[in-house]
Amino acid sequence: MIRRQLHLGFSLIELLIAIFILGIGIISIAALFPAAMSQQQKSTDDLMGTIVARNALTIIRSKLEQEDFGYSNEFDDRFSSSVCGTASSNNTSDINEWPTVCGDWMWRRPAIFPDDYGTASLQGAIDIFATPESPDQPLVEQWSNASIPNFVPPGIPFNKERYPDIDNNFDGVPDEMDTPVIRFLAGERQYPMWSGTIPNDRPKGQYYWDCMFRRYQGRILVAIFVYRVVAPSETSAYTIATSTAPELPYRTNLVNTSSNAWNANLFPPILAETDNDDPTVLVNQWQYPGQWLVDQNGNVHNVMKGRRRTSDSEVQLASSPAMLEASNWYSSPAYGRGNVNWWAAGVAPSGGFVDTGVVTDIWFVPVRDANNRLLVPVYATVQDL
Repeated sequence: MIRRQLHLGFSLIELLIAIFILGIGIISIAALFPAAMSQQQKSTDDLMGTIVARNALTIIRSKLEQEDFGYSNEFDDRFSSSVCGTASSNNTSDINEWPTVCGDWMWRRPAIFPDDYGTASLQGAIDIFATPESPDQPLVEQWSNASIPNFVPPGIPFNKERYPDIDNNFDGVPDEMDTPVIRFLAGERQYPMWSGTIPNDRPKGQYYWDCMFRRYQGRILVAIFVYRVVAPSETSAYTIATSTAPELPYRTNLVNTSSNAWNANLFPPILAETDNDDPTVLVNQWQYPGQWLVDQNGNVHNVMKGRRRTSDSEVQLASSPAMLEASNWYSSPAYGRGNVNWWAAGVAPSGGFVDTGVVTDIWFVPVRDANNRLLVPVYATVQDL
């Protein structure tokens, strides 16, 4: 008897079904990788943000002291705040119930040398005390003021006792300001920091930082913003694109947005009517998820639930804005209790004091710069200098 040998195996249909099932499993696993990579990057940012900010503060403190900064009334009387005189219509002159002192000044960004500046070594550098009259002519922050035509601030006030005016003719009449030259080069404003001498050799940094300063209750505060730059097509080091004035951090006046102003009664801290804004517009890019914000009162806010599209729901902060100390006459809930926007005299009501919320102005890192490079906010902090 002849026995037929059987050859057992898979049919083509069975093989295709097996490949299909395997493919579904592989695709499901592969879908986890982008999310895992994103979470890993966020964890790295959370860790490195504080390190980079601390490093930036160390660099700033190595070149600057509290005594380098002046008071607004000592530098230019156009910047003397309303608190130098009458605090309110209900009080007599020389009574100050605001939680600030005469000569304080609001957040100001240092001057910056644009990315196309003629001297390559200065491209992207910030000059703390530069004025519009500085010989190198970096870009100085410009504000508008309705009561003063062509109003241009003279830069960040410096201490006139430490840096007195120059009397070239020795006639007792000052001829020019002796503006201190204190700069932070682009290589110092990245992490890891680069200290080379040939600008074209500067490598890309993993993180970058910008800063601004204010005087409050007589002391100098510094705000540090840390961010990443995503520009895969670029091989050279990053230098911020700047057109006519310092652009980072960017300032938004909330009066021009649907949220108008934030008060300390937000609980949960959901910003009403922000869903009426277009988050892709520069002035509203503070609404993106994960944004770090510094307000005019020196408090830091984080956007826990943000908006990328006009169809997204309202913005939610990680915590409610902090209640501010209120003066006796300025305690009505309608006034928002003690907001101190005293830098906008002539524009805001009540001689410069905006009384429509605890937070009316915020500074942040936009989503993209002028060259359409993606900026990813990582961290922000406010510290004493």
